[in-house]
Amino acid sequence: MTDLIRPGAGLRAVAGGAPGEHRGLRPTGVLRAAALVALAAVLTACGGDSRERGEVASVTPTAAFSVAEVDASVAQQPGLGQLIGAPSQCGVAQHQLVYESVDPRGRGARASAGLLIPTGCQGPFPVLVYHHGTTVFRAFTMSDPANTEAGLQRAMFAAQGYVVVMPDYLGYGESDLGYHPYLQAENTAAVSIDALRAARTALAERGVPLSDKLFLSGYSQGGHAAMATHRAIERDHADEFPITASAPMAGPYALEETFVSGMANPGQGASLFAALTYTSYQKSWGDIYASAQDAFQAPWADTIEDLLPGTSSTTELITSGKLPLAIGGPGGLLTDSFLALFADPDSSVRRRLADNSLLDWAPKGPMMLCSGARDPVVTFANTITATGYFASRGVTVTPVDVEQVPAFQPTIAAMVAAAPDLSTYHGTIVPPLCLSVVKNQFFDPRN
Repeated sequence: MTDLIRPGAGLRAVAGGAPGEHRGLRPTGVLRAAALVALAAVLTACGGDSRERGEVASVTPTAAFSVAEVDASVAQQPGLGQLIGAPSQCGVAQHQLVYESVDPRGRGARASAGLLIPTGCQGPFPVLVYHHGTTVFRAFTMSDPANTEAGLQRAMFAAQGYVVVMPDYLGYGESDLGYHPYLQAENTAAVSIDALRAARTALAERGVPLSDKLFLSGYSQGGHAAMATHRAIERDHADEFPITASAPMAGPYALEETFVSGMANPGQGASLFAALTYTSYQKSWGDIYASAQDAFQAPWADTIEDLLPGTSSTTELITSGKLPLAIGGPGGLLTDSFLALFADPDSSVRRRLADNSLLDWAPKGPMMLCSGARDPVVTFANTITATGYFASRGVTVTPVDVEQVPAFQPTIAAMVAAAPDLSTYHGTIVPPLCLSVVKNQFFDPRN
């Protein structure tokens, strides 16, 4: 299996996601999500420590790029300049932002983010909050100048005059939480909102002028995060952060049904995403399994809870025998008894997946969804289902299939021919294509 999160060349980006396809919705997730929000509010108010959410702990420069340097990096990636649509307008200063937030139980937790600031060009600048895809590396941070996903945002947005805030999520970068709350909608949104608060403070202290435009985006896991953040802001912080537009990309929005159908039809990387999800849910809420042996087969059960995120790539985890390819069956990751729970909508694992599904609201701000029809990791059914769901609520959300964009078709055909197993499709081919559409057709006209 190709490592879904490895850095690459050309049009490559760093990304990951969740396996399976969507086959329907259950309304019970709405009530459960509401109960989860209420519980989080109580814990935040009554528990935790004295840390103030969104408080800046530190701001550290990590790199500075001139206009010429940004253009030179773009020129090294064939086709990227055409996707951006214009030469760089600004240099870019890259920073690491460390700030205070909360964990899934409402306790204080330190978090970090990358911060891209345009330099040498005229403001005021719009703000984009960008959410990254799945990574297995604990040291991953969007403030790293060598991070290819951050580099794509630097060229595509920051050098075109956007301030870009890029949360690392808890469990990565400078976070002091010992695990990553993977695909946990409310906590991810809280950490992103606190990153935005901290960034505004840091930018004000540096005299960076901001416009009133706020954009949200993200890819794969980041698509789920971006939609969760949009939902939380409009529900709880609409006056503080009016949203101009959002563009969640290739995310598992219908999370419960994505995972349920993925048990029978696992996508690429299914065992990795299952391990991340179920161990993080157990660490956050403690009701997914009584012991690791109940959910995970031997020998994986002995090490799985401390495996991710870590220091090994996905390829290294598989080839070293630390993680199997198969999701179930002989030699697979999950036990038969745990797999059987997915047939019961009232099982704890199904309830938690329902709580973290995102099709239980109606966005007020404009939203675009972008993906590719052949995605083997997060299937395009998520985009179709989300678009249909929002339409049922009277909201028109713009869906984009990059396969249907004529200008992209030769690039897609050539890259698929080079990797006919579609191993580069989700993490390499689609991200820059979606970002191009989002920037040029959706965000820029509203800027």
